[in-house]
Amino acid sequence: MKAIAATEMRPEPTAFQRSLEFERIYVKGGSDGQHGDADRLRIMSWNIERGHVPERLTKTLVAIRPDIACLQEVDWGNERTGSADVLEFLARETGMQGLFGIEFLELPTPCRGARLAGGGVTGNALLTRLEPAATFRVELPQSLNWQEANAGVLPHSVRRILQRETRIGRRFGLGADFQIGDRKLRVCSLHLEDKLGGVAGRWAQYLAAVVALEAGVGETLARVIAGDFNTFDSRLARLRTPDNNATALGKPAGVTEAAWWQTALLPRTGYFDPFTDSAWTFAVPPFFRAKLDWITTKGCEIRNFGVGSFSSSDHRPIWVDLYFPNA
Repeated sequence: MKAIAATEMRPEPTAFQRSLEFERIYVKGGSDGQHGDADRLRIMSWNIERGHVPERLTKTLVAIRPDIACLQEVDWGNERTGSADVLEFLARETGMQGLFGIEFLELPTPCRGARLAGGGVTGNALLTRLEPAATFRVELPQSLNWQEANAGVLPHSVRRILQRETRIGRRFGLGADFQIGDRKLRVCSLHLEDKLGGVAGRWAQYLAAVVALEAGVGETLARVIAGDFNTFDSRLARLRTPDNNATALGKPAGVTEAAWWQTALLPRTGYFDPFTDSAWTFAVPPFFRAKLDWITTKGCEIRNFGVGSFSSSDHRPIWVDLYFPNA
């Protein structure tokens, strides 16, 4: 398997894991061959929490009817999700094409309980009704090396997570280009780091995606970066995380990370997310809820958007309708 080397004192990858390639984007199912000649597209983003009950996920996808869905935490071959190929199931049941990239090999260890049991991979995905013109990976800067579970410089709470969820891999974005009439659309689905690095680490990863999507742009190119940005940072969240003022990029203590992205960070890029920072997508009742999921766009109009209900995931799905003037 390319670019994979198990370190000492770590479990070995399974035969299935060794058969896969990090560099490859896997295609599941097939689209209906549309090329996006309409002036409106519905984009959805959803962290599906690995896909434990894919039948319920399918019902939500059918109800929202996205043209392109950006999915995160998508399992393939893990014991915790019945060793299923979750994206293959969703693509078949919705009649859409699935594009999948590996984020982590979930190494099997005795430390993993049933809810975390590995043996396969997890990654980012796109489900699309449109035929992609091109696909690509966006490698993101690391604020945490998941292969260094025993590094003494890591906070104890982070080392415990890495030892419990033994992994090989790194955060990345999965991208695709689409033709929409006489315009082009570039979409990236990503999952930013929440275990270490704070606001600064996540913002650096987002900016890497911005740079990648801007490459070779023209006036006819619209862009979407969507996914689970893990914008956790707040006074309450810091009781459970190693985040601190040094990694907050100037965010005042009483301001949530989502509000800081909306008011201070995103405006620098020209990208826009239509949801307010109070449009929460993740909750730990009754203590905490936050906007972790985003659909940021550039070069197109948004006229409608919404937040779905919980369904077999700890995140709520979000969607926007994109319009392409003079497409």
